[in-house]
Amino acid sequence: MDRIREFINDYLYQILIGLVSVIVIFMFVIGGMFISRGGQSGSHDDQAVIESAGSTSEMASTASSTVPDQPKQVASGSNQQMYVDVKGAVKNPGVYQVSANMRVVDAIELAGGYNRSADKKKINLAQKLTDQQVIYVPIRGEKATPVTSTMSPATSETPADGAAQSATASEESTAGSSAQINLNTADKTKLQELTGIGDKKADQIIAYRQAHGQFKNIEELKEVPGFGDKTFANLKSSICV
Repeated sequence: MDRIREFINDYLYQILIGLVSVIVIFMFVIGGMFISRGGQSGSHDDQAVIESAGSTSEMASTASSTVPDQPKQVASGSNQQMYVDVKGAVKNPGVYQVSANMRVVDAIELAGGYNRSADKKKINLAQKLTDQQVIYVPIRGEKATPVTSTMSPATSETPADGAAQSATASEESTAGSSAQINLNTADKTKLQELTGIGDKKADQIIAYRQAHGQFKNIEELKEVPGFGDKTFANLKSSICV
């Protein structure tokens, strides 16, 4: 035991240096292992992130390539522009631009609405408009109503069938009244084609029409200044309303 103590006392300094060296070396080894493991773990994490991002990008690319092309939208027929001719007992007769989803009532409103002599009972206000359609608003007491697609309710016939029927009816109507002049629609030049109607009397007819609205019947012509029974008798076979 004494010899061990003497040995320790003699070599204490060397033993301490050896222990410190062993401890330092051990710490370096342990630290190196931790650093090595941490680096590998970070590398694996980075690799996992890169692989995950690549996978996500690839999936997105695949998904976008498999999505079917969206069908191109077709222009709606409701935006199609058409023209109709509004005639008769309205405030502003004429040709108006309309849309395919509009009705007869819309066309009459475009023409300023009815005038006071209009016969509203003979108009189908709910009928859909078609291109080149003629809308005639009759006058109260009018015997013969000009051909118009608004006079009959909407049917299942095609536009071509309706146009053919309208053309046939128009020909029949024209055959009976081609020689007559309409007091409500004729201009000054047309009125002067009547026998005995000159520049002054044509102006009187137009002035009466502007002041009182359209003629309700041909007999109303006798209320125009300068038109008596004799003049009316000479003209009644040549005029209509």
